[in-house]
Amino acid sequence: MERVRMLVLSTAHLSEPTALDWIPVCPWSCFEKGEYGWFMYVCDDVGITEEAGVPLEVRSAIHVAKREGCEWIMWDRDAPCIEELPQYEWGVSLSGSPA
Repeated sequence: MERVRMLVLSTAHLSEPTALDWIPVCPWSCFEKGEYGWFMYVCDDVGITEEAGVPLEVRSAIHVAKREGCEWIMWDRDAPCIEELPQYEWGVSLSGSPA
């Protein structure tokens, strides 16, 4: 029986533009996880993950996942945040009130 490890991260570790604009065109396997998250394969191709256009927060999460021996990342809005990754606030305009 084959098993894989999955890193579970809050979607708060993704900026809103990354989540809404980049995740849908991710150049490797990435699938919607219901309404509030995604399953993302931990890409081993450094040429892809280091190229321009792959957001820093995605590359940083992949580095954490690789370090922890995980093959997938589950991004979930209710998952915990970890201190070593930045957190982003969604739906806030420049004035500080909800968009």
